[in-house]
Amino acid sequence: MDSNILEFPLTRDQRQARERLVDAMREFNAAVKSAAKTGLEVDFSPVTAYATYSATPLTLVSVAANIPGKLPSIDVEEF
Repeated sequence: MDSNILEFPLTRDQRQARERLVDAMREFNAAVKSAAKTGLEVDFSPVTAYATYSATPLTLVSVAANIPGKLPSIDVEEF
């Protein structure tokens, strides 16, 4: 018996969101490669966020890039 799995069609908003994610990941990966080529260390950390439109928490990504072995200088007055 040949079983075909039919997927529900995506809405226009879902298709656009999927395309934006694909484009964003391509750009993000290119930026990470560029940073690595210049000698920056890139650090990724998951961040849990809660939204009123989602029953489950969202996982976002926090990214930092520093020169290896150096701490970024932060001017406290900027905050």
